[in-house]
Amino acid sequence: MSMFRLLAVRLASDARLKTGAECGAIAERRKRRMPPDNKFSSTRRHLLTGALGTVAALAAGSAATSPVGQVERPQPRYPYAPGGFVVFSADGTDVTAFVKAMARIAAMGGGTLMFRRGVYNWSSADLRALGHLGIAVPANCTIDGNGSVINITGSDQIFYVFTATDVSRVAVADLTVIGNGMSTGYNTGAFMKFGLSAAATAGVDTFTLDTIELQNFKAPWWVFVHNESPSNFEIQHVRVNGLRGISRPGNSLDPTSIGVNAAVIAFVSIAKEPADAARAIIRNVVVTDFYAEATHIKQGIIFDYNVHDSEMRGAVVHNAGQMGGHDDTGCYALQVYGANNRNTRISDPVLISPRDNGVYAVNGSGLVIQNAMVRGQTSTADATLPKAGISSNSVRDVVISGGTFSDNATDLSLVIGDTEANVSVQNVRCTGASKAGIRLLGAKAGVGGATITGARVTAGATGLALYSPNDIIHYVNDVRVADSEFATTNLIAVKISSSPTPARNWRFSNVTCTSRGTPFQAYQFGGRMTIQDMRLVLSGGGTAGYSAFRCFGAGTMIVDGLTIADQSLGTTMDTRDFFGSLTNVRSENSTTQPVAASAGTARPTFPGFPGARIQNLAPGAGGHREWQWRDGGWVEVE
Repeated sequence: MSMFRLLAVRLASDARLKTGAECGAIAERRKRRMPPDNKFSSTRRHLLTGALGTVAALAAGSAATSPVGQVERPQPRYPYAPGGFVVFSADGTDVTAFVKAMARIAAMGGGTLMFRRGVYNWSSADLRALGHLGIAVPANCTIDGNGSVINITGSDQIFYVFTATDVSRVAVADLTVIGNGMSTGYNTGAFMKFGLSAAATAGVDTFTLDTIELQNFKAPWWVFVHNESPSNFEIQHVRVNGLRGISRPGNSLDPTSIGVNAAVIAFVSIAKEPADAARAIIRNVVVTDFYAEATHIKQGIIFDYNVHDSEMRGAVVHNAGQMGGHDDTGCYALQVYGANNRNTRISDPVLISPRDNGVYAVNGSGLVIQNAMVRGQTSTADATLPKAGISSNSVRDVVISGGTFSDNATDLSLVIGDTEANVSVQNVRCTGASKAGIRLLGAKAGVGGATITGARVTAGATGLALYSPNDIIHYVNDVRVADSEFATTNLIAVKISSSPTPARNWRFSNVTCTSRGTPFQAYQFGGRMTIQDMRLVLSGGGTAGYSAFRCFGAGTMIVDGLTIADQSLGTTMDTRDFFGSLTNVRSENSTTQPVAASAGTARPTFPGFPGARIQNLAPGAGGHREWQWRDGGWVEVE
């Protein structure tokens, strides 16, 4: 049959691999999830122009006319080497026939193997008989599923369905594969591996998955991109578009062990140690429009060690680890793990009800998370591993910007692991956290470098809006909080402590704190803190026995501009064992007074430092009075 006639037959009708009734049911199911003709995937458009070339272009007026009209759209960015063209099912539809078809493509030096659209039942016994690599995919090869479905039948434990090792320019497109849910160990039972082996003599380039749906696989990683090179050979240009992973009961390999993954897709390098940063790199990965129903597994996407210059765009992950894991077993919708990861961007993810974390990032540098939506993170067991909508754990140069977080145990957990970590949170919106909206702590002593700007945080009835815990090791230096609002219906909104180790250089500016007891507390804060233009609002008038501004045991506190509003119960300030300076402190719609140990109409009882000033906090009860610290004591200024 001529190439032109082959194309016309392929585009005009589907193969009849089943009975008419079966095909009608299949076609109806496929129709509901397939895009209309004017929304072909990028790979489909590419196949029609790359693999078929001028044959399609000459098909004006034929059955090929409609799809050819789509190819005038912009082409995808990955390179493609045209070659042979084989239609699968002409010589059989089972595993053996497919292996023979792959051999024909390999003998041609590459090309496209296109399925006749239908449902194919592939025996797990036949796949297992192929060995650990499964069906070997040659270089310069595109497998076009054409909307077909492969069912892995039987109960044999397979290894991989497809493997492309040490080869470049491989693509798989428009295919649904349903596994048999059988696995007992390391990445058995998986869909595909694209790898660079330890014996490779050069790097590999360009691996593409487009419009793939996977169901019922049981393996650490359903799709596995793995660089095992002991040298500086790289895997480059991986594109995954429109990958869907649907988990079923029993798909998690080991729900109780944090050492066992259960993810839809993973990019893994053997270069795990910081000294290995220059070898086995996976570079320029882009994952777009990913979807996972991850209830019965643990993770959606994993970037694991030495992944550079890569992106996840528009990932949607539901229920990561809710049934497929336990607390503290690595149930993360998205994971970026390892000291050698560099320059990762995650944009517009939608992460619903992850067990442990929506995004969990550990070590590495250059992480940008934009416009995340994380809702319903459930685990509160954060004593061992951080748990939050987003956890950044000892990552350098982090920007978390935009995004909405709601009904999580903790919205953002920021663990600072270096002296100049440069972790920045910008313009986030957080509501309803049961533990903390933003939690900030150090991974070790002496670390610092965090900025929070434009945050709007409202914690739930049991939560803190901003929390930096009281710990002799986990304190954080060099923190700036500006232009933000922190509120809770709990008693305390902002709680900052670092006793007994002095933390240095905390600064709050233009910040509003709202609670029903103590909107702001720096309890036994051992270092230097500067507050400018802070507003404390007491919801419900406050609570008896609580101070609006509690700085008991503060080390070096400089307050210039503090307004306490709507307080009728409790006390204005608690400055016992305070060391510092208080100026421009105002009351607004409040009837409460400072406690005796702070500044009222009497001389202050706490120490100051050179240049420190105290202004009378209750001018209506004795006129304006001001003291300055001179020669080791407070001197009243006329």
